[in-house]
Amino acid sequence: MSTYGAVLLETQHGLAVDLRLIMPADVLALRQLLSHPDVQRHILVRSGPGSVSAQVEKLVNRMLFAFDPCALHAGIYLKGQQRLIGIVALQNWNRREGTATLGYMLDPAWWGCGLATEAVGLFLNYSVHTLGITRIEGRCTGDNIRSERVMLKNGMKLERVMPKVGSLDDVMKVFTLLHK
Repeated sequence: MSTYGAVLLETQHGLAVDLRLIMPADVLALRQLLSHPDVQRHILVRSGPGSVSAQVEKLVNRMLFAFDPCALHAGIYLKGQQRLIGIVALQNWNRREGTATLGYMLDPAWWGCGLATEAVGLFLNYSVHTLGITRIEGRCTGDNIRSERVMLKNGMKLERVMPKVGSLDDVMKVFTLLHK
């Protein structure tokens, strides 16, 4: 695999969801997802200059239009449907070392239905068997039990617990999937 070349995600078909490239037609659904208060509690929107809406817009543009050789984003869609209901992504992808960080989010209307578990499973399988990634790390805050269960159900193991930056009473749990 090229160290810097573009990767065009092949559509991945599951029982209840499909994963495919996020398209410009998905911009409104992507904005709504990233702006949802229940989703924002669990994603790390960097503080700094600009409003939350400006930060959301920056993320939307990065996911839709920017080429980043260290990232791959896939849209989560209900089987056979066109509306984006979530995303799953690789970040900090080091192609030479075969390592990456997993990220995912799902519209809260679909929480508890097993869709995130299926989508993450499809994406991990693609990442390991097609992209050749050998170490994938995922993180969640200590109170995000649903996300923790998604990673555990997909074979990831709790590697460490560390203090959450900027918080005195919360932790960050780090899970890993190793594949030789």
